[in-house]
Amino acid sequence: MITETFVRGRGPLYSFDPRPKFILLVYLVVLFLSVSSALIAGILVLAVLLLIWGSLGFKKSWIPVKSILPILILTAVLTPPFNTEGSVLLNLGEHTILTDGGVRLTLVLILRFTGITSVFYLFFSTTRTESFILALRSLGLPYRAALTVTISLRYIPDMFNTYHRITDAHKLRTAGTGRENGGFRHRLGSLFPVLISILIHAVKTIPSLAMALDSKGLGRANPRTSCRKLEPWMAISRQLFLTAFLMTVLTAVAVLLPL
Repeated sequence: MITETFVRGRGPLYSFDPRPKFILLVYLVVLFLSVSSALIAGILVLAVLLLIWGSLGFKKSWIPVKSILPILILTAVLTPPFNTEGSVLLNLGEHTILTDGGVRLTLVLILRFTGITSVFYLFFSTTRTESFILALRSLGLPYRAALTVTISLRYIPDMFNTYHRITDAHKLRTAGTGRENGGFRHRLGSLFPVLISILIHAVKTIPSLAMALDSKGLGRANPRTSCRKLEPWMAISRQLFLTAFLMTVLTAVAVLLPL
């Protein structure tokens, strides 16, 4: 399980210390959850997508949107009928299905989901896993909790890669039989053996994971050490000041900019 979320790219984000980046990540998530203005949320989403474009390339900037596209579609379809505040825009018989308040709320939710997903994608794509874990340890997270985060960050992407490999293998087995282009019922039926294969693969990795945890000294009482250390807090004072300045500016914009 050596799958890494880090993507090689360019830009100042790669040289930024993971601690102020993580602080900024938490702040942006809170900001997206608290902002109720579609204009502010749209500006923030655009800024994050431009950062992804500048750091990872144009094609990578659409990955966060594609990953949650079904959620965005469901939000756009289901939110307006259940929020009928404001002026009525469309009625279906006696039922109001579209209002200006529902449209605003739908837009805010779509931008909120997109912004939070994009921020997480940008952070983990420009930050190595070991650096992120060291940042969490530096911020006071216990070793067991940091190890849990490490396993999650490596195990989940590994399962996604395993799913794609097993899916491709099943497609090769049905190539030339005429079943590879089946309809929805065929695709739904073929999903079951794929999931069984993934489950078997996950069970087989348990001994390897247990040996890895044992080699990392899980359960020992002695203090943990690390081969790599982050820079002292004073050495990144400029980055901390820039992070605080950016948070102040974003807060002022969110408060002062009209809805």
